[in-house]
Amino acid sequence: MLDVRKGFRADDPLRALGISRPAPIFDDAQRQALAGRLLAGDAPEAVVADLARDGVALPLARAEVEAALAHPYLKAAALLQARLAKRDWLLESRARLEREALPEVPRRHALAADVFHAEQYLPLKPVVISGLFDHWPARQWTLEILAARVGNPEIEVQSNREADADFELNSLRHKAKWRWHDLIEKLHTTPRSNDFYVTANNGGTNRRALAALWDDVGDMPGYLAAGPMGDGFFWMGPAGTITPWHHDLTQNLLVQMAGIKRVSLVSPLETPRMRNHRHCFSRFGSDATLADAPADTRPRILTVDIGPGDALFLPVGWWHHVEALSLTIGMSFTNFVWPNDFSSFYHSDGEV
Repeated sequence: MLDVRKGFRADDPLRALGISRPAPIFDDAQRQALAGRLLAGDAPEAVVADLARDGVALPLARAEVEAALAHPYLKAAALLQARLAKRDWLLESRARLEREALPEVPRRHALAADVFHAEQYLPLKPVVISGLFDHWPARQWTLEILAARVGNPEIEVQSNREADADFELNSLRHKAKWRWHDLIEKLHTTPRSNDFYVTANNGGTNRRALAALWDDVGDMPGYLAAGPMGDGFFWMGPAGTITPWHHDLTQNLLVQMAGIKRVSLVSPLETPRMRNHRHCFSRFGSDATLADAPADTRPRILTVDIGPGDALFLPVGWWHHVEALSLTIGMSFTNFVWPNDFSSFYHSDGEV
């Protein structure tokens, strides 16, 4: 952490050179990067040395760093950083206790709604529940059934994902219109790919296009509010489809009709370790193991496989990465009978 009281010596030889202000060699982006390093705790002399190695004259490099250390904006940023560090300490303290209290994602069968609410929903603990929707005709969905039930409407698909490392962050660019039967045929002939996937990002269009399917989606009394179950989000894709690390702004219930998904989860208490860079996304991206992080800074990962008949509760704020181990068909729901509005007071979209 930056200590703004630690600048350079009062007898710094730079002053003897008569340099009181930095030369106009630095632009705003360079100064922002310099300030970022100082706020991250890099020693001022180390920053100066790096600037000198990059070709900046040593006196000018020292003058620029000293000006940054003395600037009231940076001092204000350092105070805010100290407050954030206090919050991070509290999160880390709770995370250490949670690692012992929640060693794995539990599995429960036909969990009563009131028990789920008290033991999972309110304390924000993930759980896999079986026996909640075995009565749905959708539990029998196959590609053949889906092809016969829907006709051949135009649907929306996330496509051309493999050429873009940030395919989920740039999801709007990857929306494409396909015919339903073309998608079914693609799934038959492409056993493994991350290039095309029907996801929640396509929900608006596909709720209408796939309306014939929603009669197969039954109710879930005590858990989900009464109403059109087609208001959920439909997911379908081949083995190899990936949803990279992110967190949601609502409580979610992910239900699996066909195939197996591997879900990796990290507690929101470990958010300071998750390299959150924009909105709800992590720079770890598609790396399920977080292998890029040194072991001593790597968050604790919980991994669980969900198959047909499983419902995974994903609490708000829990980071998750999802990989299909086979062709998968499923849905996700946010229409719980309990309050589920956590986005109306979310104000950092576009800021980070």
